[in-house]
Amino acid sequence: MGRWRPALLFLLLLVLFPATSSLVRWLDGESLDLVEWLGVAAFPVLAWLWLRHFSVLGCRAGCAPPDDQRR
Repeated sequence: MGRWRPALLFLLLLVLFPATSSLVRWLDGESLDLVEWLGVAAFPVLAWLWLRHFSVLGCRAGCAPPDDQRR
């Protein structure tokens, strides 16, 4: 996933931002059309993907400091 990581993040955010907007509109009590309902339904999965694979909170080995390279 290394070299595709920026492209995958871009595609994820391209879908996540409108889904977040639809979720906020739904929480405000506005009526939504079918595409916006799909965004609301997909929001938990999209948020989990972002948190798990791209957020600092979910990264594992990629966020660890490098080994001592002064040797």
